[in-house]
Amino acid sequence: MKRFPLYIYIIGVLLAMVSSCDDYDSWTADPHAQLTFGRDTVSFDTLISTVSSSTQRLLVYNHNKSGVRISDVRLKHAGQSPFRVNVDGQFLHGGQGTDFEVRKNDSIFVLVEVTLPDTDTDTVAMHTDSLCFTLQSGVVQYVALVAGGQNALHWRGVRVIDQDSILQSRRPVVIYDSLYVSSGATLTVAAGTKLYFHQHASMCVDGTLVVNGTLEEPVVFRGDRTGNLFDYLPYDNTPQQWGGVYLNGSGHKLTYLDLHSSTFGIKAEDTDIELANCVIHNTGGNAMWTKNCRVKAYNTQISNAFGNLYQMIGGETEMTFCTLAQFYNFDANRGWALNLSDYDVEYGDTMFYDVSRANFTNCIITGYGDDVILGSFIKESKFQDSVQYRFQRCFLNTVYSDGDSVRFVRNIYENPEDTMSYGRQFLLFDTYARLYDFTPDTLAHFCDSADVYWAEEFPLDRLGRSREADGRADIGAYENVQRQSKGEAEDKEEKE
Repeated sequence: MKRFPLYIYIIGVLLAMVSSCDDYDSWTADPHAQLTFGRDTVSFDTLISTVSSSTQRLLVYNHNKSGVRISDVRLKHAGQSPFRVNVDGQFLHGGQGTDFEVRKNDSIFVLVEVTLPDTDTDTVAMHTDSLCFTLQSGVVQYVALVAGGQNALHWRGVRVIDQDSILQSRRPVVIYDSLYVSSGATLTVAAGTKLYFHQHASMCVDGTLVVNGTLEEPVVFRGDRTGNLFDYLPYDNTPQQWGGVYLNGSGHKLTYLDLHSSTFGIKAEDTDIELANCVIHNTGGNAMWTKNCRVKAYNTQISNAFGNLYQMIGGETEMTFCTLAQFYNFDANRGWALNLSDYDVEYGDTMFYDVSRANFTNCIITGYGDDVILGSFIKESKFQDSVQYRFQRCFLNTVYSDGDSVRFVRNIYENPEDTMSYGRQFLLFDTYARLYDFTPDTLAHFCDSADVYWAEEFPLDRLGRSREADGRADIGAYENVQRQSKGEAEDKEEKE
């Protein structure tokens, strides 16, 4: 076989490399060669005016066979725009930048932020602009920018309430430090009021807290961080965005309170608390922690905590038509749905706190795992005979208590192998975006299984839906009206 000199191979390789580079660095001004955008609109959730947003990312792709040059990128409203844009590492000064390149089968990043002005209105004001890409071919492509701005009251420094006060605001109240209610003072939070707590900010009540939310206008306690942690996950759906609520004093009544995304939910000692139609959701510690308190709760949802959903240390509890759902999925080392104790397990306090009564009626107590209910008592590791507790007509994820017909009355026990362990009997269970609706699905085992006697005292569920429409009621805080409609249609068909 004839051999070619080595230099011929080297020349051939170099020519191939040059040809390849020329092909890679080829550019086109063909008007049909356009860019592709990861989305046609960069939108921000409702933001607090005058507070900078988080950064949103836009990918710009070139799927053409040659590179595409961009003559300039500009904001349509330039100097008047509240948006700030960085294209491929270049900040658009004055809302404009020039000379960008996107090689074939490549992409560039565009980063967008916004700070919205105070418009001196109580309603959300929408702000829009367009990001204009002018290609070397003369073609102009657009991406819309949209953000809603909500004006707010900004409370800096520790705010002390030392006399009876009503907090009512159509604008969110941003609390940067903490809110303190002095002993002897009552703070009443009116319907529709939203408190946005900055990171580590909390509410401490040595007096009395009254929350007067309604179904149409609930009171909201949440973090002040808007925007998304990831494209699919808002900060508002993540825990530990703020501190939580300490309740001491006496006579707290919370109605239609939505407390979520905190480090802990409610921590209370030696006080009375009534929870009516409330939600405590997605906390980085215990959702509800009480020591020697008297708690009455109905139509209330306590869900998804890294700690325990309800840690009861002594005292009294009456829960009716409540949903305790422990499906926290930011960490597998989550706490119990319910932990009844006569001493302080968490802090090693061996002082005895008598559990004088703990009654749960028509409640769902469930979550990941084979058993989500724990009794921690000084004398025994399991429930003591002297402890006064009762579960009646509940749906329980716990080991079946055989033979204890006094404390466990006509309950439904979850099978560990049941799909309920993965939340498939609830209406919405999106562990990706952390979105949940704990309304029973139509095939849920706890539909039509509640004690209807208690439905007479609590005829409406947490969302105002009737429990008495079909003469049957669902266990938990929510009623499935779709199942009711189906049952009514079947009853009508049978009569006909």
